[in-house]
Amino acid sequence: MSGSRSRGCISSGAMVPVLGMVASFGLAACGNDHRDDFVLERINPDTLARSAVFSQVTTVSGDAKFVFVAGQTDRAPDVGGCRHDDWRGQIIGVRENVENGLAAAGATWDDVVFIRRYVVDIPAYLAVRSDPQNPLPEIWQTREPPPSTLIQVSALAAPCYLVEIDVFAVVPADD
Repeated sequence: MSGSRSRGCISSGAMVPVLGMVASFGLAACGNDHRDDFVLERINPDTLARSAVFSQVTTVSGDAKFVFVAGQTDRAPDVGGCRHDDWRGQIIGVRENVENGLAAAGATWDDVVFIRRYVVDIPAYLAVRSDPQNPLPEIWQTREPPPSTLIQVSALAAPCYLVEIDVFAVVPADD
């Protein structure tokens, strides 16, 4: 199979038919997470640029429930506007709101398979990300973070918002 093997690749016998297809397309299928009811697979094909901060593709196979958390800002449930007026504070508030949304569906950051971030200033956001006291979830510091998109926008829903994050997660299906 062509492609980078530095992150570990598929070894499950159940995935052998998929491996043939993966090899024929020159893909490196890496970062499998075998759960009881499904397999979460992260793929970084040689045909796409490699990134240290996200995987290019995630697939889910098996018996699973998909969780979609709408874009979350630094807004408190009972108050309009922002709780914080700085990047670090807003990222912490957004992280907490995403965690609460995930928890409502029985999920955690470990179950997240895609992250989309909207920010009003990419350099300011990246400066917080490089802070040694990084307030972002640990999922972004793992060896195989999920695919993600970072988009700079001119404004969000309220003038005080600096960042908004939405996520997709996968958990075992409800019985």
